[in-house]
Amino acid sequence: MLTWNRTKTISALAFPAGIALGLTLTMSLIDLAMVGRLGNHAVAAVGLAVFSNTFVLALVMGIAPAVQGMVARRRGEGSTEPSCLPLNAGLLIALLVGLPLTILCYVFTPVLFSVISSDAEVTRVGVSFLRTLYMGVIAVGMQSAFKGYWYGMEKPKMYMAIIFFMIGLNIFGNYILIFGKLGAPALGATGAAISTVVSLYVGAVINFALLYFRFRKEGFLSARPQRSLLARVFQMGLPATMQEVFHSAGYITFFWIVGQVGTAHLAAANVLVRITMALVLLAMSLATASATLVSKTVGEGDLEGAAQWGWDTGKLGVIGISLLGLPIFLFPELFLSIFLSDPNTISIAVIPLRLVAATTGLGSLIYIFAYTLYSVGDGKRVVMVSFSTQWLFFLPAAWIVGPYLKYGLLQIWLVQIVYGVLATTLITAIWAGGRWKKIKI
Repeated sequence: MLTWNRTKTISALAFPAGIALGLTLTMSLIDLAMVGRLGNHAVAAVGLAVFSNTFVLALVMGIAPAVQGMVARRRGEGSTEPSCLPLNAGLLIALLVGLPLTILCYVFTPVLFSVISSDAEVTRVGVSFLRTLYMGVIAVGMQSAFKGYWYGMEKPKMYMAIIFFMIGLNIFGNYILIFGKLGAPALGATGAAISTVVSLYVGAVINFALLYFRFRKEGFLSARPQRSLLARVFQMGLPATMQEVFHSAGYITFFWIVGQVGTAHLAAANVLVRITMALVLLAMSLATASATLVSKTVGEGDLEGAAQWGWDTGKLGVIGISLLGLPIFLFPELFLSIFLSDPNTISIAVIPLRLVAATTGLGSLIYIFAYTLYSVGDGKRVVMVSFSTQWLFFLPAAWIVGPYLKYGLLQIWLVQIVYGVLATTLITAIWAGGRWKKIKI
């Protein structure tokens, strides 16, 4: 039962996580806003580079739920093994995966940009920017491991504080390196990439320093993870990684499909997706709270109690996001006018936006249960559901309804609603089935 005390417990973990997620999104928006003063070529180059970088970063992001689940589980079990052992494994995986990935991406970046851009100036700016961003792949992987550890230890405020500092450093670095202030050379868009990478590594150094001085006795950098542990962390993180890759590729395919219908429909769809993702930030923060509470309670041996934490977090997600969506449902034109100026485009997006506001609360269960299932080692079935519903049902159906049958954005969005209901039902069924309770990590 969702009581006030349980709500406070979930919120205490979810709120700092939500702030950190929001700040991370803010970092990319700040980069784009400051680069925007350099002109259209720079903006186009940065947009293409960030999209390409997102695919690569997905390959190291799965470390977080794996480390988080293992740390929380061991705490619940009262394990005597060093608490930093899963973290050490995660950091080593970040290095082993990130280093060759960085080299490969750096070498093939010019080839990639020659495929996705035909503008010589965009390619020139984009190659330099993206190559610099790839230098931060290892740091992102390590940050993912640190995030999992802090959340698993129920110390999300520590991670949030470090993200705050990184944002401030990134803004300062952008100002100096993009525009050549305080005696630094004006590096343009590449300066923004350098600033981002530097802030990522500084954040990693801060994490290393804090953990070394505060958790050295817990085995940080001294307890050597065995191959079996490395394999387990990798196996647990792989489904979340694949999900990120499929999901990102699916969105790009969706935008291509909508683009075949018309430019106004594509512009409207972009805004609808952005608003949806803003609402989903709450679900993602609740998911991190659920993962910690469920994993810890499973470790304590209270399997029914663990399931209840998941259900209670899901209830908070449905209620909270539905309430956030209420003003959007009532005043869709007001919210759309923030991003769109063309009356025709706004009219195309009104009803789909109302559908977003009405259904995203229920759809939050996908994010909450999926991330929690990753953290308890049951991610393979989540990926199967996600891939099959998105790539075998939604995207083909969207193409048939849109470009093939010549319907508009509303009809395509109705297909997406059906897809969302189907995916939510299947993911929730996996959670309710309870097979995850028997998985040993």
